[in-house]
Amino acid sequence: VAYRCSFRVTEAAYCIERAMDIMAQKLGMDPAEFRMKNLIRREQFPYTSAMGWQYDSGDYQTAMNKAMESVSYKKLREEQKAKREAFKRGETRELMGIGVAFFTEIVGAGPSRACDILGIAMFDSAEIRIHPTGTGICRLGTKSQGQGHETTYAQ
Repeated sequence: VAYRCSFRVTEAAYCIERAMDIMAQKLGMDPAEFRMKNLIRREQFPYTSAMGWQYDSGDYQTAMNKAMESVSYKKLREEQKAKREAFKRGETRELMGIGVAFFTEIVGAGPSRACDILGIAMFDSAEIRIHPTGTGICRLGTKSQGQGHETTYAQ
């Protein structure tokens, strides 16, 4: 799988998501519910962060809800609770963890107006054209850092 980060984004996302889990636990909230409350709302776009970054669009609540529905999140939490109770009673040594993460991050070098590197204004791009015949063309422009884009795109 092509992975678009050589460093920083993954570590930063882990730290932020771990902090979200800890805050949810301290507040007695489900981690997914806590994240849902803190996502940028669809009607807030375009959204400018406290650091001045602009998010042009998104519907994060819908994406999160669809993800939770697709894995039957509530049933997973019920199964987890049952396993924890069985563990406490000594009936099993099996425990079950559930991880939740949701992050949005600039990719590549980021928006060229904010992340121009040596005057080359790096950016990623994609163009998809579907013809009336049903065939399609996908043109991609990325700055590869060894993620295997060429193989992934060909496949």
